[in-house]
Amino acid sequence: MNHKMGFHTGEFARLCGVNKRTLHYYDEQGIFSPDHVEANGYRSYSVRQLYPFIMIRMLRQMGLELSEIKGYMAERSPERLDALLAGQEGWLQQELRRLQDMKHMVENQRAILARARSIVCDTVAVEEFHEMPFVYSSPVRTAMAAEDWNGVERIIMEHMRYVLTHELNTGYAFGALVARDDFLTPGQETLIARFFTLIDKERLHVPAEMTATRPAGSYLVTYFKGDYMDTAAAYQRLRAYLAAHPDIAPGPYSYEESIIEDLGTANPEEYITRIAISILPG
Repeated sequence: MNHKMGFHTGEFARLCGVNKRTLHYYDEQGIFSPDHVEANGYRSYSVRQLYPFIMIRMLRQMGLELSEIKGYMAERSPERLDALLAGQEGWLQQELRRLQDMKHMVENQRAILARARSIVCDTVAVEEFHEMPFVYSSPVRTAMAAEDWNGVERIIMEHMRYVLTHELNTGYAFGALVARDDFLTPGQETLIARFFTLIDKERLHVPAEMTATRPAGSYLVTYFKGDYMDTAAAYQRLRAYLAAHPDIAPGPYSYEESIIEDLGTANPEEYITRIAISILPG
């Protein structure tokens, strides 16, 4: 007797890890049909269909459109399969890079949070920094001085849009540069020169006028808790330290960086900001 082994829809669906509705839909769309339909109307799938269906599901999970899968299934051949898989291999390489970038971003964020647990606020100390590249915004001091807050917000948004569009975010928080003449002058410490985002990846496609490097070396550092715009007391501490140590020459900019901000807490009183001033070699 000629016996044809097969699976009814429910059995085949369980084997493939899908529900029966998926199989019915694929059949209706002409993408994947049962091996045969029995006299009583039951759909029956064969063993040889298991691997092709698993591959179709995998291609779908990799982002291939159903119309593309349908087109391939209608005229499949080893050559067309090779071309299809080559395209998906390229897509997977891009996905792997994207996932690696996301993993790197998460690692950097967790490292910052770990460091935050040992921070002592409202003191001044000398810390060693390694070299770190960054991308910065258009100049913003003129808008700050004129209290043109719409202009300031526009510059911030343009900067953040550029960083996100070009996938430059590596988990480091948004920051601000304040020029030496301003941070040394009481009342002018809020006059930000530019905003910046630290990055630790290649900047090959970033225009030269938008990129710089925070140099390695010794920095005069203070941390404070509260609104990151309320920097007056922190800069007063730094100025007092500099006055007490005339042998220390401050560098051209201070670097304000959020350690804990809106993403880490809903309470602005719990924000932690670091202000670091490079120390020029003696």
